[in-house]
Amino acid sequence: MEQLPYVLEPLAEDRRQLFTILDLLDRSDDPVVRADLASELVGTCSRYEDVMARVVYPALERLVGDDEDLAQGGEDRTDVREALAAIRKRTLHRTPSNVHTEDPEGFETMLNDLVALIRAHVEHEDKVLCPVLSALGAEERLPLRNDVEHGVAHASTYPNPPQHLLGRALVAVIERIERGPDDASDTWHPGVELLNEALEHGDTPLPD
Repeated sequence: MEQLPYVLEPLAEDRRQLFTILDLLDRSDDPVVRADLASELVGTCSRYEDVMARVVYPALERLVGDDEDLAQGGEDRTDVREALAAIRKRTLHRTPSNVHTEDPEGFETMLNDLVALIRAHVEHEDKVLCPVLSALGAEERLPLRNDVEHGVAHASTYPNPPQHLLGRALVAVIERIERGPDDASDTWHPGVELLNEALEHGDTPLPD
């Protein structure tokens, strides 16, 4: 969907980064680059799903009640989050060059399945949920947009973050420790370099 509904505009940058990562994964066959991008995909997609789960879906449930499309979106999100957690487990505290040392085919299968899941999930949301959001009245749009903006500012990069504030704060502290200076993965990041270049120039360059 090219034009996001007004209420989802605060998510535009996260979506741009998400789809840039997916495009780079589609176009790259370098295992180190793909492992690095996979780690970035976990954080970016988790943030996006966190906002959708905590803000957008509850708002839609209040507005439209029980709905088959909403239920399907929730089921799909569960599958995506489980796949994100599996990739996170394989990439956390590892340099990108070491991710494929154990069961490289299994990792690639997991990653390809995750990419397909994310694309199908977001396509479903864009097709069936965005029109509902676009049709909201002015009195409903502005408060929801503000909630989405707040959700983006406080989104978690964990695939399955706690819902209560104390738990989320604890998870945020843990993640800062995990990504601290002693983290073994804090080395050369060719995938991140490609991603930053693509985001800066608005394209998805192939790795050398």
